[in-house]
Parts: sequence; structure tokens; C-alpha cells
Amino acid sequence: MPISNPEKMLTREEVSTHSERESCWVVINNAAYDMTHFLDFHPGGPGIILKYGGRDATAAFEPIHPSDTLENHLKSEYHLGPVSGPVPEVEEDAKSKAPEVTPGEKKPTLGTIINIRDFELAATKILPLKSFAYFKAGADSEYTSQWNRDSWQAIRFRPRVLRPIEEIDMSTTILGNECSVPFFICPAGGGKLAHPTGEVLLTKSAAKHGVLHWISNVAGCSQKEMTAARALGQNQYRQIYAMSDLAMTEKEIKQAVKDGFKGFCLTVDAIRAGKRERDMRMGLDEDEAAIYSEEEDESFEKEPTVKRGYKFSLRLVLRAALTHFSAIWSSFDWVSFVKWMRTMTDLPVCVKGIQTWEDAKLCMEHGVHPWLSNHGGRQLEGAPAAAETLVSIRKHCPEVFDKCEVIVDGGVLRGTDILKALCLGAKGVGLGRGFLYSLVFGEPGVNKAIRILKHEVEVGMALFGVTSIDQLNSSYVDTRGLAFASAFPRAHL
Repeated sequence: MPISNPEKMLTREEVSTHSERESCWVVINNAAYDMTHFLDFHPGGPGIILKYGGRDATAAFEPIHPSDTLENHLKSEYHLGPVSGPVPEVEEDAKSKAPEVTPGEKKPTLGTIINIRDFELAATKILPLKSFAYFKAGADSEYTSQWNRDSWQAIRFRPRVLRPIEEIDMSTTILGNECSVPFFICPAGGGKLAHPTGEVLLTKSAAKHGVLHWISNVAGCSQKEMTAARALGQNQYRQIYAMSDLAMTEKEIKQAVKDGFKGFCLTVDAIRAGKRERDMRMGLDEDEAAIYSEEEDESFEKEPTVKRGYKFSLRLVLRAALTHFSAIWSSFDWVSFVKWMRTMTDLPVCVKGIQTWEDAKLCMEHGVHPWLSNHGGRQLEGAPAAAETLVSIRKHCPEVFDKCEVIVDGGVLRGTDILKALCLGAKGVGLGRGFLYSLVFGEPGVNKAIRILKHEVEVGMALFGVTSIDQLNSSYVDTRGLAFASAFPRAHL
């Protein structure tokens, strides 16, 4: 319960007596908070809060929560006041520490990076195992995550020659706003796991290079912080999840409009969380498993649910509720969603998570834009790659490309991947993991990732005979190999 005198300086000893479900306090940045009434509303379930009951949770909380999380989600009467006493040392398990450098081995430096894949390899040697697992994890056996990458390679170019190539213009528009390049930084959470400053560095690099930054609903930095980092004239778009508390989501959307965001996407493929086993294995440890009751374990075996299956992964402490299905509003249909959204804004809106031509057509019919995505292969194992959905739309309802702007993400590692998507009708191509991995080197890393992609796009355009983005069309690609490629490894006897 809230203490009667919030002005009183609490001691850590007093806080330590409130460590059970009936009364659960935590310390964050030398201030105490009563989390008792919030336990069952926490997007990841109560387990991770109970783990830190009566203790200092700063080290676990700060890297993956915006600075205004407590202010926005915990009533003021549960802000208990300052805490005295020395801050305890944090005991890290091996999975939470950066990998040790073996004798003779050198840590990766930015100078060794020459492509986007190199950033991922560097991250394996720089990030703690838990942090890397959060970024890398795909659904189930991760075949779909890998297929996202492989699908682009199954598409071949049909380059044209003997065409004058003097200058290359990579500029375009995405949802009506000018961009220097046709790729953008996808909404992807957990930036502070890669760098303590977090996603504001993505915003700053995007401004420097004229690249669109589509801000994540689960960013470790607050919307206010990223708005403050925005350069004069810079365009920012906002991702949203429709939370079970729709009033909170409506408040976020209205604030984003007020803050000058130019477009939105509603992510619709996460009303349940995919089973991300890599993340789950990294998140389990002996202390956390001790909280796991025998009854819960038996229930998981009979009916594995999102809440129990992810109880102790890193994802538990993310604000956005991707791991707790009850936190996501799952009652929208096409009509009710568009009607709800249009009561708040007439700005461009994308539906993120489109995986069939039929749903792309419904986007067109309801006046919103389709974002082809399978959530980076993190949700449904066996979902189609964006490349496949692009080809399917071209075959069954090509008018979508005339009436909508089709956005694409998933498995994009090269400038040539971006060009293939554009040739098939995409208007903008997003990268999520690639930019998060580049963030391990801070703002210079993100700058270099953008420069690498710019160079690859420019060289690709020159080599197959175009000088501007609007010249790209399906005559420059051969997609027949996509039908014969496989998302699953074949047996070799």
C-alpha cells in the first residue's frame, strides 16, 4: 500500500520488507515505487517485477524503458518518494555481460565494417548474449527469419546496358514527404540494449542523411526525447500498437500529431507473441525459474500461452506488451479500425503486417497503405516473405500499386535488396535489425550503415541502367526463381 507520508525519506531496509505479491515495492533511480496494483497490468506479466520486489531494479529497468514510463503508467500515489542508502552493486550473470575477448582476438572496430551483415557479426562480439538474443530471435526454429533474407537472393536482375549514366538521383517521397533515399529506419525497439543513449542516435543520423526514421512504439527513449532530437525540417513517422487500454493509445496518437509526426503505422501482426525460443533460453536463469510454479509449468506443457511462455525473457520488461496478449486490443476489424483512426487524424496511415494480396487489396479499399511485413520472422513461422507478397500483389491486384504506397521490410541487407523491392512496386523499404546492430558503435555506426546502403543503391542503379528511382519497374527483375526457392533446408543424402 502507499505510505502515509510520501515526503519521508525511505530506507532500502524498509523497501526490502515489501517483496511479495501482497506488497511489492521496487527502487528505480533512488526512488521507491509501489508496484502492487500494477503487477497484473504489466505488459509482460508480474514475474519480472516480483523478481525485483524489495530491491533496486534500476539496472534492469533503464536500458529498455523510456524515461517517462513511470510517469505515464503508474498513478502518482504509488510514487513513494526518495530512498536513502548506498546503491547496491549489480551482480550480472554471464549472459548479461559483454563477451570476453580471447587472447589474440581483437574486438571489432567500425573501420572493419564494410556491409550491413558485418554489423551483426560485430554485435555478437560486443553485446551481452541476452541483448543479442533479443535482437536476433525469430519465431520457433527461425526458418522464416532466414527465409526473409534468402527470398531477396532468389530474385535476379535484368540489367540494361549502353545507357548514359552521368548522375544518380536516389531521392523519392514516402507517404508524400521527401526523402533522400528510398530506404528508412524501421520501428524497432530495444535501442538502449545496443547503446546507452538509445534511439535518439537513430533520429540524429537520420536527420544528417535525409533518411526517414519511423519511431518505434517500444523504443527505449521517450517520444519527447526523440522529438527534441529532431532537426529542423526532419520528418518523423510513428508506429502504434492498439493497446487494450485504447484511451492510452488515443492519447499517444493525439500527442504524436501535436508533436508534428507526419504519418502512422498500426502494427497488426502481434495480437499474440510469437514463440521466440532463442530469447526464451537466454532469459531463463535459476533465480527466475524459482518463481515458476509447478502449476504454471504443467499449464505451459498442456496449453503454452504467450504470457507463461515468455515470463522470464528480456521481452518481459518492454513497455509495448508484445509478450502479453491481454495488453493488445484484438477486436478491431477493417471498418472499426479506420473509423477509430480517422477520428484522431487524417495523416497517412499504414497497416503493418500485411502478408497476402487479399489484405493488401483491403488496405486499398479502406484508404490506408499496406506495409508488407512478417515482423522480421519473429511472429508466425512459415509466414511469407515480403518479396513473395509483392509478387502476389503484382499477379492478383496490381492496381494496389497505383492507389496505395506499398511499404516493405524483412531480411533486407543490401542495396540490391532495396532495388529489387522497388522494382516490384514498393515505395519505401525498411531496415530494423541492421540499424540496431549498427547502434553498437553509436551514432558513427548508424552513419556508416546509411552510407553503405546509399553506396550500394547508387552502384546497383548504375549497373542496371537507371538514373532515378522513378525509372525502376518490374522489367528489371526476374522473379521466377522465387517459386523454386525454399524457406526450409533440403536434405542432402
